[in-house]
Amino acid sequence: MNNPSHKRPTGLNEFYFGAPYYPEHWDKSFVEKDAKLMKEASFNLVRLAEFAWDLMEPSEGNFDFSVFDNAIATLGKEGVQSMLCTPTATPPRWLTIKHPEMLRIDKDGIVQQHGSRQHACHSSKIFREYSKKITKAMAEHYATNPNVVGWQTDNEFFCHFSECHCPNCQVSFRKFLKNKYGTIEELNQRWGTAFWALTYSNFDEIETPKEFKPTYPNPAAMLDYQRFLSHDLVKFQHDQTEILREANSNWWITHNGLFGCIDYRDLCKDLDFLSYDVYPFFAKTRVRMQTNSFNLDRTRAWTGNFMIPEHQSGPGGQPPYFHDNPEPGEVRLYSYNAVARGADSILYFRWRTALFGSEQYWCGILDHDNIPRRRYDEIKQIGKELRIVGKELLGTSVKFDVAIAYADTDVTSSHNIYSLGLPSPYGVAESIHNVLYNKNFEVGCIHPSDDLSDLKVIFIPHWTVFKQEWIENLKEFADNGGIVVVGARTATRNTDNNIIPETIPGIFSELCGITINEYGRQNDNENRPLCLDINLVNVRTDLWYEEMVCNDDKTEVIASWKNRHLKNKSGITFRKADSGNGGFMYVGTYLTPPIITALLPKIQALSGLTNKDLPKGVSQIIRENSDTQYRFVLNSNYDAVNMNEVTGGLDLLSGETKDGAWMLEGNGVCIFKEGK
Repeated sequence: MNNPSHKRPTGLNEFYFGAPYYPEHWDKSFVEKDAKLMKEASFNLVRLAEFAWDLMEPSEGNFDFSVFDNAIATLGKEGVQSMLCTPTATPPRWLTIKHPEMLRIDKDGIVQQHGSRQHACHSSKIFREYSKKITKAMAEHYATNPNVVGWQTDNEFFCHFSECHCPNCQVSFRKFLKNKYGTIEELNQRWGTAFWALTYSNFDEIETPKEFKPTYPNPAAMLDYQRFLSHDLVKFQHDQTEILREANSNWWITHNGLFGCIDYRDLCKDLDFLSYDVYPFFAKTRVRMQTNSFNLDRTRAWTGNFMIPEHQSGPGGQPPYFHDNPEPGEVRLYSYNAVARGADSILYFRWRTALFGSEQYWCGILDHDNIPRRRYDEIKQIGKELRIVGKELLGTSVKFDVAIAYADTDVTSSHNIYSLGLPSPYGVAESIHNVLYNKNFEVGCIHPSDDLSDLKVIFIPHWTVFKQEWIENLKEFADNGGIVVVGARTATRNTDNNIIPETIPGIFSELCGITINEYGRQNDNENRPLCLDINLVNVRTDLWYEEMVCNDDKTEVIASWKNRHLKNKSGITFRKADSGNGGFMYVGTYLTPPIITALLPKIQALSGLTNKDLPKGVSQIIRENSDTQYRFVLNSNYDAVNMNEVTGGLDLLSGETKDGAWMLEGNGVCIFKEGK
């Protein structure tokens, strides 16, 4: 994948609509009836075989694809094509018996056992060889099958946990470090091994670091270890994509995320686009739509538009939990929220609910008894609508003018390793997104190195690791009129996860026109409260404080501390860019919802940022290309809402014109097409 920008379309020629399908779980007599029901629901794609290695290779070197051959052919006759998966998340029992050395080992030294999934180590050469063999056998078998159009690699890498400390990882980690540092002297210097007598004489002495074995590990070593996990995972996937592309260069290839310790920009270099599995009902009702919106926006920040190989279609459950059952219209509502925010295809998990295994209550489109009910009818409605508008949306991108910095694994990993008990950049990003979402701003997520030209404001939510190479892009953005809001502690650590020697905020000092004179953690807000005076409003802080010194006359104090030893000291500043247009706002505390809310009027005045006047619970999102906009209007309320103040038009979904005092039903959706 080239140009992994938030604006990048998937490049798909079809808007795919369907479900993951498991013919191996049912008698083959089900397939023909399923195919007809799928056709009635406007399906054109199913996902197959992600957990079926044991069926396709029941014994070493003996391959049998007949179950899937039959399903693919039968579905194909009804116009339903297939996306296959490399089945490497669940290696078969004969393989783990023969090669127990390929099993993962956790930080407590416990070998992971057969009986679940994701129990094999990606650094194991043996596992990689067997993975290549099954991938090659599948690729060659289906290379000329016209009904197989694409692939998903594995399934949800690092879904349950990411670490492995097996002997394979020890060897591979040392190789990774040697390639990175060259000499052990360079590693010792960069890691700071002079602390706690950690100095190494050669790379063979190094082991994968483990938390609390017995106490805190070296932060630089931990960051490199987490980078290594992603590095070897990328190599593991590369084996598969290389085989698939050699077998049929017309296949598109994707993988379904998002999970920790994976650099998806690196992983996606071998993919055509990223995919994301959407399960809105993990969140409670009150925050469900805003949480869902943030998750979709952060997915798009990695590489652009995406596919959804699994979208929740019913209540989801495993042994310890069981989600709410989506009420009528809710699956449709969340489906269109996904499409509005960058989904170029949707498959619903799953076609039919399983009778056995650990996901017996992870309910699909059809219930256990195989009788179509309201969930099927609702998805059938969505399929009919997307058959009209889906393909038309391909090639468009999501419009937004205020963004939160996101999509960098080093930033997240660095924080998690040395958090000081403070919220993660990920968590703060979601909090900022929630405030802006609830106030009806056109908000999204973006990497600081991405194209910022359409933005008016970007927030940097406490990225303690911030690379020098990203600074020029932000400077150019500010010179062109953009406002950069920099959260406290940004750029205070280097890329080795160690403290910078310069006075903080380091590489932001000149751009923000400040230096930090004092900082501290707030641990006892009841007895030692602190407040900032923001536009004559006292706003309490509860996590962190910084006292700033302005370095030049271009830097303006936006807010001062009101009490205790910080009284009248600078707490928030703004420095105009050298061009005199935009500039950098530095916030000497954490970007909590009260702080963001209090600062918004000033940010709007500086940037020209505006928001929409919409009824409570109604959101508006725009997808666009060079000449056309598709305006999605969604009502997340259970009841109908009077949309008298909201511009309507011809609704592409219903074919009705919404004008005047029009109403939008509960869980309702409209799409209006407009020229630019």
